[in-house]
Parts: sequence; structure tokens; C-alpha cells
Amino acid sequence: MQYILSSQGIRIEQEAASFAARLLAFAIDFILMAIVAAVLYNMCSLEMFFFLNTDFAYFMAFFIPYLYPLVYETVASGQTIGKKLLHIRVVTLDGGGPKMTSFILRWLLLPIDILGSMGIGPLCVFFTKHQQRLGDLVAGTWVVRTQEYKKVEWGSEE
Repeated sequence: MQYILSSQGIRIEQEAASFAARLLAFAIDFILMAIVAAVLYNMCSLEMFFFLNTDFAYFMAFFIPYLYPLVYETVASGQTIGKKLLHIRVVTLDGGGPKMTSFILRWLLLPIDILGSMGIGPLCVFFTKHQQRLGDLVAGTWVVRTQEYKKVEWGSEE
């Protein structure tokens, strides 16, 4: 378990998400992106986007699902559907919520992490202090397990 020292000097314990959890979350998200791409591709085939150039419509059928991690992590506090199901999230190295630039950097480097790095991206997870992929290293983020907190009821006596 690693910890973050907040600006107020409070030690906050964070546990890096396991490689298996990250991989499974990615698999779930990839399946969702593939389903959306297939639906959009079929809509293009049926000429439902008649108002668009055909080539552009097919390009959008694949580009829109590619935007999914960027958009979803940005609006859902660092979680995609896969990350939410596996109770993990993206945070900054100091434990805060990433800024838009961090999400964009992670998103831009995702194809390199997956395809272009000859396996260096996934290997970084095993050999970096905070188990970061290349996109995380550049963006100053890491993926942590979310913690379940018990709700404390004040004033209720049992």
C-alpha cells in the first residue's frame, strides 16, 4: 500500500490497481467500444447518415468509440464503465482528480501503450513505483483502487 501526503500534511493511503484489474476493465471498455463501433458501422451501411460524406461517416463510426475513454473518464471522475465495475479510478499522483490535459495525454498515448510500444506500455505497469503505463507517466496520473467507506449515522442510538 502506498500513500499520498496531502497539502495539509495528512497521509492518505492509496492502493494501486492491479494489472489484472486494469486489463479486465480495459477488456470491458473495449467490448463496449466495439459494440458502439459495430452499431455505427451498420448505421452507415444502411445509409442512416445520408447527410454525411460516406467516407467521413465510416471514419466517425470508428472515431466516436475511440473517444469513449476520454469523454467517460472526464465526466465520471476518472472512471470508465469498466473501471467503475472493477472499483478503480484515475487520480493524480497527489491523489486529486486529474485535469482535462491529463485525460487528453492519457488518451493520446493509449494507442501507443497498446499497439505501438512493443509491450513497453504494459511492462511499465510492473516496473514503475505507482504501476503506471506510459500514458500515466506522461500525464502524472495513476490508477488506484477505490475504497468503500461505511456511512456513519450521527445521533442514532441502537
